[in-house]
Amino acid sequence: MRFFKWAIVIVLIILPLAEVAGHFVVQQTDAYQVLVDFIKSSAAIKEKVGDRPKMRLHVFGYSIRVIGPSGRAEFSASIEGSRGTGELYASLAKKGDWKIASITLNGQEVRVTDKEEAKGK
Repeated sequence: MRFFKWAIVIVLIILPLAEVAGHFVVQQTDAYQVLVDFIKSSAAIKEKVGDRPKMRLHVFGYSIRVIGPSGRAEFSASIEGSRGTGELYASLAKKGDWKIASITLNGQEVRVTDKEEAKGK
């Protein structure tokens, strides 16, 4: 019975608090900001979902690992623009600065050019 009470506490209190805290912390990272800037400036993203695209992370839709000057980040999110919505998956790599390694929108790869990445910074 004691285990059942702790399971309820974990599911109803601790997991929702961890999700809210995780979203807040992730949104403060450089990796997240590089991705948001890219989405706002990418012609390919705007072509698919329209102007002023906004990203909403999925529940626990992120993973960031950093060791010294290198790292990896992955994001899973919904994007909404003036003409529609889409499901986005992005992978970033850090070697000094964060760079977008790959992005897919609705299962189709979005081409990332150095020019667009520079605009996003």
